[in-house]
Amino acid sequence: MLRRALAGCLALAAAGLVTTAAGSAAHADLKAPFARAGAVVGLDGSLIDGKNIYRTWRSATGQYCVQVAHFVDTMEALIQITPRHAARLPYIAYRFPSTQCSNQPNTITVSVVSTDTGRLADGGFDLLIS
Repeated sequence: MLRRALAGCLALAAAGLVTTAAGSAAHADLKAPFARAGAVVGLDGSLIDGKNIYRTWRSATGQYCVQVAHFVDTMEALIQITPRHAARLPYIAYRFPSTQCSNQPNTITVSVVSTDTGRLADGGFDLLIS
């Protein structure tokens, strides 16, 4: 019985810590201790938050560039992209310098497609490099 009570207290304490951390991290730098790099990219291509990201920009409708720090190897990394809008589907177009991103070094080119029309469309996304 004591074990159940302690387990319940521990679960409540953990839930409180998660709630507190989520609320206070909204205005802080991106906390991703196990990721090499990460970015929260806005609809207009702006870098909302990031870790080891030099800059982000929108190069055309539905086309974005994410320039990663020089010491992060983007060619061998696992990259995950999550859409910030329900009707948009981002995908990695290139992992190396492309003309779309002015041939900038260590740049990932991301394209976003509308799930309604199947055409390129603006949409924010989260990018994680591990």
